[in-house]
Amino acid sequence: MAAGCSETAGPTDGSPRTGDPALLRSRSTKLIRETAEAVDASHGVVCLSGGVDSATTAALAVDALGADAVTALIMPTDTTDERHVRDARSYADSLGVDHATVPLEPALDVFKRYVAPRIAADGDAVAAGNLSARLRMACAHLVADASDGVVVGTSNRTERLLGYFTKYGDGAADLHPLGEYDKTAVRALATHLDVPPEIVSRPPTAGFWRGQTDESELGASYATLDTVLGALVDTSPHDPATAIDESTGVDGDTVNRIVDRVERNAHKRSRPPAPSRTVPDAATEPDADSDADRAVHGGSRLAASIVERASELVRSRVEAADAEGVVVDLGTGRESSVAAAIAVEALGADRVRGLHLPCHKAAGRDAPSPESIADDLGISDDRVTIRPLVTELESALPSRVTEHAGATDLGEFVSRVRTACRYYVANVDDRLVVGTTNRTDTLLGRTTRYGDAAADLRPVGATYASELDAVGRQLGCSFAYADRRDRCRSDAVRPDDTRETIGGASPELVDAILVRLVDRDLGIERTADAVDADRELVRRCAATHVASERTRSRPPTTGGRTDPRDVRCYFHELELAFDSSTADP
Repeated sequence: MAAGCSETAGPTDGSPRTGDPALLRSRSTKLIRETAEAVDASHGVVCLSGGVDSATTAALAVDALGADAVTALIMPTDTTDERHVRDARSYADSLGVDHATVPLEPALDVFKRYVAPRIAADGDAVAAGNLSARLRMACAHLVADASDGVVVGTSNRTERLLGYFTKYGDGAADLHPLGEYDKTAVRALATHLDVPPEIVSRPPTAGFWRGQTDESELGASYATLDTVLGALVDTSPHDPATAIDESTGVDGDTVNRIVDRVERNAHKRSRPPAPSRTVPDAATEPDADSDADRAVHGGSRLAASIVERASELVRSRVEAADAEGVVVDLGTGRESSVAAAIAVEALGADRVRGLHLPCHKAAGRDAPSPESIADDLGISDDRVTIRPLVTELESALPSRVTEHAGATDLGEFVSRVRTACRYYVANVDDRLVVGTTNRTDTLLGRTTRYGDAAADLRPVGATYASELDAVGRQLGCSFAYADRRDRCRSDAVRPDDTRETIGGASPELVDAILVRLVDRDLGIERTADAVDADRELVRRCAATHVASERTRSRPPTTGGRTDPRDVRCYFHELELAFDSSTADP
C-alpha cells in the first residue's frame, strides 16, 4: 500500500471516476509545472493524435506552461485516419501552440527495405504498430531534448492498468498527467477543457490498422472497464473476482479477463528487474577481506554468486513469460559479453539471439567486438546499420530540432531508435529483451532513458563495472583474460564516448565509493574515510548520482504528487497488489 493510502477507503472527490474535473485539472497542471521546474525544463512536448487523451494532455500543458512553451507533434502512418490528422492540426491551431506534422511512413519504408529483412522480416500489424509507437517516442524525446523540454505523456489510468500501451513507446514519457484518471474521467475533463465534442466522442484507437478500435480489442466498453477497475483497485483491491462480479453487475467472464490482463501486463508498469545484491549491515564497516570489498575488486566467490543469481533471473523471467528466448544487444562491449554469456548459461545458445545495430563507427578498438562475442558463445549475430533509418527520421523532423540538438541529444535519439528495433525483433520472435546496463552506469546516470536502459530484464544490472572482469572470467568470456579496461562501446552515445570516470578516478575507486554511498548509505564523510578518497571526489559522485535520479525513476503521476489526505494513490496501490515481485536492488 502506498504511504498514506487507506486500503478500505472509498472513492473521494479525488477519485478517477467521480472527481471534480476542475480539481483534476488543477492537480494535473500542478504536476506538469512542478516536473518541468524540477528538471529546469522550459518546454513541453505532446504527441497529438486527434484522440481525447492527447487533446486533453495538450490543453493541460498549455494551462500549465503557456501556449508558447508547448510543441505538438503529429506523427501519422499510412494506417492513421486522415480525419484524426486534420482534427489534431485544427486543435493545435486553436490552442495556439507550435505544431509539426512528421509523417512516419518514409522512415517505416526504410525500415522495411533495409532493416527488417536482416533482423525480422515477418512482422505483423501489432509488431509494426509497436515499432511506430517507439519511433514516435524517440522523435518526441529528441524534440524535447533539443528544446530543454519534457515529454508530457498521454496515457490514462485505464490503459496503464490494462497494459494497453506500447512498452517504451506511447507509455515512455517524462510524466503522466492523466496517469491516475480513467477514461470516463478523462472525457469529463476534456469537456471541462473545451476539447471539441467530435474528439471527445470519437471511438479510441491505437491506429495499428484501419478500422481498429480499443474497445473491440479489449472486449469491453470503457464504461465497463472503468467500472471493473474501479471495484478492483479503488474499493477492494484484494477482493476475488467473484466479489467484483457481484458488486458491479458485470459478468464473471468479463471480470476474469480484465483481472487477468492487469496481472499479465504488470511488467509494463515495473522497472526491468535485476538480480538481488547482498548488502552488508550499514552499521558496521567491513574490513578489507570482506565479501563486499572483494565484490568490487572481482572476488571469484562473489562472481560465482552473481552468475548464479543472474542466470536464475533470466530463466525465471523467460519461463514466466512463456517466451521462446531472449534478444541481446551485442554492441556494448564487456556488458554485452557478460549479459549474453549469462543468458547462454541460463537458456542455452540456441535460445539467445545476438543483435548488433551500429549507427556510427566507434572510436575504441579494445572492447570485445559483437562478432567475437557471438563466436565465443556460439550464438547468432544479426548485424545491420540503422543509419538510413536514423537519417530518414531526422530529415522528417523540423530542421530547427537537429540544428539545436547537441551530440548527446542525437546520440540518445539513436539509442532510442535501437530500442524500437530490438523490440521489433522481440515482438516478432516472441522473445524478451535482455538489458546490458551495469550498476555503475545506472547509478551515475550513464544510460539513456528508454534507450539502452530499456529492457525486460537486466542480468548485469546489479553488477558494478569493476566486477565485470571477474564475472566474465567466471563465465569463460575471452575478454576477461586480457587487460581490457577501455570503456568504448560500438553503440556509444557519441562516437568518441569512452565513459570516463568521475574526476579521473579509477573504476574500482568510483565503485567502492558508490557501494558505500548507495548500498550502505554511509554518507560522504564516512565513505571518504573508508576508501581513503578525497572528499570532493566523493561529493562529486554523490552529486552525479542525485542529479541523474530522473533516468532511474518512473515518470510521476498526480497520485505521487498530491496530499494523501485528499486523494488515494491509485496507480501505486495497484502496483503493490498486482505487480510481480522484483529483486531490483
